[in-house]
Amino acid sequence: MVRIFMENMKQEGFRNMLKNQFIKHTDACVDDFLKGDVKSLFKNTKQLSKVVLNHFKPMIPLQFHELWQKGIETNEYYLKLCGSGGGGYILGFTEDIEQAKKSLSDYKLEVVYNF
Repeated sequence: MVRIFMENMKQEGFRNMLKNQFIKHTDACVDDFLKGDVKSLFKNTKQLSKVVLNHFKPMIPLQFHELWQKGIETNEYYLKLCGSGGGGYILGFTEDIEQAKKSLSDYKLEVVYNF
């Protein structure tokens, strides 16, 4: 995963995307979380989820690509890739945990935080 990322970093377009999209939305999510602005947090998390799916797809396990897109399209949940070097995990965000549990019933979910 690190090798893929480092290869991508050689491309100016990827570096610009990191600065202008990935970091921008990540910072906005952190700010929203710290302020407790749930509405804005979910708006920015959706944008971040799109950026990750579009630009980090080789780092997302193949079996999650369709599931990732479904969350974005239905607004039932948004996914975020966390960690690096192949030892990471997928963090999910939802405004309706019961609906997300139904949609993701084939997966082991663990609630980390509630607003």
